[in-house]
Amino acid sequence: MKPQIISSSLKFKRGSEAFLLLQLIGLVSPACADLSQASAEYLYGPETAKNDACNLALSRAKTKALANVLGESISSEELLSCAGITGKISHYGCSLNQVTWSHIDGDIKKTVIEKTMVEVREGASACVADVEIDVEIDVEIPKEKPDPSFQLRADIKQAIFRVKDDFNLDIELSQPGYVAVFNWLPHESNLVVRIVPSVTDFAQSYVYLKSDPINTLKTSFPMTALWADSYTAEKKFYDEYLLVVATKKKIFWLSKYSLEEFKSVLHSIPMGDKKLVKKAYQLTNN
Repeated sequence: MKPQIISSSLKFKRGSEAFLLLQLIGLVSPACADLSQASAEYLYGPETAKNDACNLALSRAKTKALANVLGESISSEELLSCAGITGKISHYGCSLNQVTWSHIDGDIKKTVIEKTMVEVREGASACVADVEIDVEIDVEIPKEKPDPSFQLRADIKQAIFRVKDDFNLDIELSQPGYVAVFNWLPHESNLVVRIVPSVTDFAQSYVYLKSDPINTLKTSFPMTALWADSYTAEKKFYDEYLLVVATKKKIFWLSKYSLEEFKSVLHSIPMGDKKLVKKAYQLTNN
């Protein structure tokens, strides 16, 4: 049976004087600090409140600032465009879900500067956020480092699917590893459901990819897009996500998790032993 995207109801006196002087210099010269700055914006229409739009813009800016520190980038999947698809200027729910997952290993304890400004654009408004963080004080950086030799590629050929569309999820590893695929359903109480291996496959919770004369480090999983019973006809589009996880060691995954439970499991795996690719798409019943 084909694996399916299941939308389940799923940081001496003269000596003392010198030290005090250095402290004062530090107070009046913040430019000497090791800072990470970032800006982001959220374009919105009258259906979205200004405070909501600015909170989203701030969250995006913080994620970018943290990415600068950790040397990571935000992929196009992290910034899936929610505008235009529904015929509205903005799609607040979809954007909120992006920010909910836009998590890079590491954490910001507080920001040095945090400000927002609303700009009028043609036919819309944009909340522009600027943040500045002190890298040495305000950022918790993980001790482990990613392994650049352990890479994961995951592709789907489109970003919008109609109900019952068939498609393939193509996966490639740079070295042997264990793969599992999950469906994150933000509109289904943030449920994360394992779809590869299927939840009905009780004997296995991962797929091992190895390289030998018969097997390769590439594979393709056939998928079918399904409409959840809880999805309503009034809402024409729902954003969903495929979460592809590759690990160097066996992980005995459960059949489903809450989003926070799933993130907790991911954080327990050393950075050098895992790779995660998130593929965002939208589902329509039109």
